[in-house]
Amino acid sequence: MKRNIYLLLFILTGCFISCEKDIQFKGTVTDPLLVLNSILTPDSVVSVHLSQSRFILGESAPLNPISGATVSVFVNGGLKEQLTYDANGIYTGTYFPRPGDEIKIEVIADGYDQVKSQTVIPGKPGVVVTDSTVTVREEEYSSPYQPNTVHKTTTRNMQVQLKLTDAVNEENYYFIKVSQNYYRKDELLLVWPIELKLSEVLKNNITDNGNIFQELFGDEGNADRVDNLFSDLFVNGKDILFDFSFYDTLESATYVNGEKIKDGNNNEEELTVEYIVEIGEISRDLYQYVISGNQAVNAEDYGPFSEPVRVHTNIENGIGILGAYNTYRFISRFQTKYFPYSFLP
Repeated sequence: MKRNIYLLLFILTGCFISCEKDIQFKGTVTDPLLVLNSILTPDSVVSVHLSQSRFILGESAPLNPISGATVSVFVNGGLKEQLTYDANGIYTGTYFPRPGDEIKIEVIADGYDQVKSQTVIPGKPGVVVTDSTVTVREEEYSSPYQPNTVHKTTTRNMQVQLKLTDAVNEENYYFIKVSQNYYRKDELLLVWPIELKLSEVLKNNITDNGNIFQELFGDEGNADRVDNLFSDLFVNGKDILFDFSFYDTLESATYVNGEKIKDGNNNEEELTVEYIVEIGEISRDLYQYVISGNQAVNAEDYGPFSEPVRVHTNIENGIGILGAYNTYRFISRFQTKYFPYSFLP
């Protein structure tokens, strides 16, 4: 929202700076709306964020959180609980949604129409591991320009293939995500999202009808496409293979005259590296919200003459999104003394 305001002000300044004429806004300034944002999953209790919408030509300011509202959660038609206000517009409950639950949120807040929305918690996607191999290799090399010096490196390569079986005659929407985490004992040092190359991850999806990758994602240069997000429009009831390859340095050391010298990326203590591969099924509304939001951002990049894009919402009498997702996770951990970044917290 803030980026939209800055861009609009920049455009207005550029359009009117060369002509000394004031152009007044002749539209209708509507009353602020209640903004409801909530993404539900079986891994977390129900949580809702409430704020007030802002006029696009108004002053840029932080979001105005809404407190004092009554937020009711209905599960499969019956009242489950009323959420408790925490801070900064966040309301939380105690209920963990279950796959198949129809969740309805109703909000009553002073000065606003009653806001409501509903979604269904997707089932866990049908994913299995079809192949997983780990190769550890030790190498050493020396340079004629560095006598009596030997460099030794230990590396780890993991190949993983996951198979997603799409449900037949259902409308399904998915995402894939990978992250790499570093721990010192139980302390989380770093969370590093890994950028996926879809052409590599889906390289083995060749069928009699052609390349599933092209059917799923089309042209990789398509600016309106959201990486790692897809529907089953062209793969209803089919198996989709995801191939991942992770390469890591476990240890890198230099020896001079047989004595090990300290390397800037090596540590005396071992760290734990954790890879998490997530394949999740998301609700249709959440899929449309992300896709339309990406299209709106791209439309801004095209300049003032681009066609405006309406971001999808499923909030009655308000704006925002009530979405849901459920994920399968493949987790792999190993030990290392090598930290591939310039600092160790």
